[in-house]
Amino acid sequence: MKKIAVIGVSKKKEIYGFVQGLTELCSRFDVGIDTFIYSSKDFHLYNRLSEKPEQVDYIAAVSVGGDGTFLYTSRVFAGTGIPVFGVNMGHLGFNTDIEMKEFGGCFEKLMNNTVTFSYKKLIDIELENDTEVYSALNEGVISHTGISRMIRMNVEVQGESICDFRGDGLIISSPTGSTAYNLSAGGPILHPALDAFAICPICPHTLAIRPLIVPFNRTIEVSVTESPAQPQITLDGQKIIILDIGQKISFKKSPKEVKVIKGERNFPDILKMKLGWMV
Repeated sequence: MKKIAVIGVSKKKEIYGFVQGLTELCSRFDVGIDTFIYSSKDFHLYNRLSEKPEQVDYIAAVSVGGDGTFLYTSRVFAGTGIPVFGVNMGHLGFNTDIEMKEFGGCFEKLMNNTVTFSYKKLIDIELENDTEVYSALNEGVISHTGISRMIRMNVEVQGESICDFRGDGLIISSPTGSTAYNLSAGGPILHPALDAFAICPICPHTLAIRPLIVPFNRTIEVSVTESPAQPQITLDGQKIIILDIGQKISFKKSPKEVKVIKGERNFPDILKMKLGWMV
């Protein structure tokens, strides 16, 4: 039997009604459901399901909730070719652009092979003296723990020094992540078709430091050279890794992509709706 995976957060009580309705919808197409309902703290799993059945080739994964649930679901299924629905049950929801009332029509299009897809690019993050490669869909944020005080960072692109500055931290985001923390910190919005990073300093202690867009075929290296507290990097707001002073953090375009099922709205429509740019 064909199956889909449904991923949601237990605090969203509406999800149980959604799953019931989805079960009835799937029965019309002879499709089964595996449901993974987590608490928010379970996102520490980061890029894996807690109980993923062996040898299940899902026809789709349904992320039900906000952008946090979508980020988690996307990392789990990145590079698999399994398409992801982003169903909005949250607040702003830049990535979850399919509203609950629209889902049934989108699901029927999937089953009838008339749905369209987009592909979201991930970032790979490598830490000096760490053999693991970490992936993020939105961003990596370098900062420190404890009381808010400035840290000093050095930023290089393809081995060439770009800046050495003090501030609260640094955000390096993908086009998808450009509408998240990067946007709130004053960084640029990147069109999803761009192959580029956005580098955005957080409250730099100089007016000369500004956000920068860097091609995805470049490697960005950052190191914290001074910090009054323990430095760290936060990935997609869901994983924290402790850093050493001077440890190099490399950001590269990941070879993996997330296959996403498109809703009815295009990127300009989403910007206008989510940011209130209506005229």
